[in-house]
Amino acid sequence: MSLTEAETVFAGVHEAGVNDLFNAFFTARPRFLTYATPALVPPASPFTSVPAIAFPGIPGGIEYRIRFEIPTVDFAPDSSGGSSPLPVGPGQLNIRTKVTITVGCYRYFDDTDKDRQGIVTPISTTLEVWARGKPTVTYFSPGNGEMGFSLDEVEIVDITPDSLESVVECILRMVLQAVIRNVRLPFNTLTAGAFSLALARGPEIEDDQVKIYGNA
Repeated sequence: MSLTEAETVFAGVHEAGVNDLFNAFFTARPRFLTYATPALVPPASPFTSVPAIAFPGIPGGIEYRIRFEIPTVDFAPDSSGGSSPLPVGPGQLNIRTKVTITVGCYRYFDDTDKDRQGIVTPISTTLEVWARGKPTVTYFSPGNGEMGFSLDEVEIVDITPDSLESVVECILRMVLQAVIRNVRLPFNTLTAGAFSLALARGPEIEDDQVKIYGNA
């Protein structure tokens, strides 16, 4: 059986190549790693502006900042040495990062006088985040398409009770998915522009690579 099985062409990228892409993309565009409301804008650092969470009785709303480290990816088979709480199986991938969450803790200067101005004090926590997911593909026409990544679940270790862990994991899965969605691999990158690929199968993960199959 040929390398491409029933198809005529094959394109793939190793996990090391994807990690190089992540590093290059987020180093050049650090604003995609940091999201901040007006009161918690990081000093002299690129960021993406987000609105505060409106809530009655809190002037200006709830201020927050979310900052991720550059994520790393691990395609099946598992290369974590058993450290991943979400070990990958066939066709799956791990994405690992750390996130620092900062909340503006609003307090009035004088709790007896609610009309007086208050102060926002930032408080932060840093969490290690593991995600498990799969590759995705969007196909437009021969030679035109892109590969991305979809997250199915997130695990954060050592948060109790379990219900709080589930809430935090849900929030971080949604936010991290939005961050990862900014990174996409065009077909012409995978094929080095040598040919236009008409997608027939994939993406698939095996041998630490993500692969697509098709016809030229």
